[in-house]
Amino acid sequence: MSSPAPAWAPIFRWAPIIETLTKKQRFVISSHLNPDCDALGSELALAYLLLQQDKDVAIINADPIIADYQFLDPDQLIQLYTDSAISTIAQADVIIVLDASGGWHRLGIVGQAFNRAKMNAVSICIDHHPNEDPFTDLAFIDTNVIATGELIFDLITEMQGHLTPIMAQALYAAILTDSGSFRFPKTSPHTHRVIASLVDAGANPSLIYNLLYQQQSLSKIQLKGYVLQNIQLAADGQVAYVSLDFATLSRYGIDPLDLNAFSNLAEEIKGVRIAIFAVELADRRIKLSLRSDGSVAVNTLAAQFGGGGHAPAAGATVTGSLPQVLNQIVAKAGRLVLK
Repeated sequence: MSSPAPAWAPIFRWAPIIETLTKKQRFVISSHLNPDCDALGSELALAYLLLQQDKDVAIINADPIIADYQFLDPDQLIQLYTDSAISTIAQADVIIVLDASGGWHRLGIVGQAFNRAKMNAVSICIDHHPNEDPFTDLAFIDTNVIATGELIFDLITEMQGHLTPIMAQALYAAILTDSGSFRFPKTSPHTHRVIASLVDAGANPSLIYNLLYQQQSLSKIQLKGYVLQNIQLAADGQVAYVSLDFATLSRYGIDPLDLNAFSNLAEEIKGVRIAIFAVELADRRIKLSLRSDGSVAVNTLAAQFGGGGHAPAAGATVTGSLPQVLNQIVAKAGRLVLK
């Protein structure tokens, strides 16, 4: 059973986490709802590291891997949460949350199971998002790095793990996507040194790019054209916004969770400081994706809608009508850039 720390604070050295990973045997790893490449790549690389040490490891997520990212998991280590996962989580010695600071709710139904299991397991969070709601026994939070995958690489290095081509591919994709293809401000010299090491270990940059960005269906490309034609501007051209309702998504046959790359389209317009992409999901839920040119912190805007993220890239999911939610966030974004 884990003992609560007297005063919770993130740690900036790996020793306490490495000690736990070394001493314990049964591990369950998870990440946030609708896991992106950084979440998936980090989960897989950490799982393979633990498997190298003959640990019992399960990766259990609340949502499935979207088609674009399935190549990351050729051994199908990642499981979708089902009733059978309850006993696996309950028997874990250690539960690990990656890329999902902020609380158990970020993990959906898996977070509920983790919250019940935490009394009998050591809980660990490793992330590069700010964590204003401490919820684990141990946490390595570094908001200065571009991706959680970069932190997992550092952990593997500290533990002298063997970086296999599958692990290298997973981490390369994690860092590539979360850094906006290495263009976001927190991309550092260390990031590029990590990338060089991953290529040395077997990551193939051209193959990974092809698998991520050049295997789209005709319907998805046509939907991209629809989105581009419907971008609108506000706040003297400093805010660009576009939305997709559920009926349009159904007409094109596209899963609303399979639209990650669409969030960046409006950023390409000259003079735009904030780009807003709003997608209508089922049950009157609206998924908001926010991007900035770096001059505005859109995570503060996302926070007003119950979301969060980074200064240049953030998001939220809210309940309401699409026109109403879109009008609200465009108005708030306009006030932010014009103040």
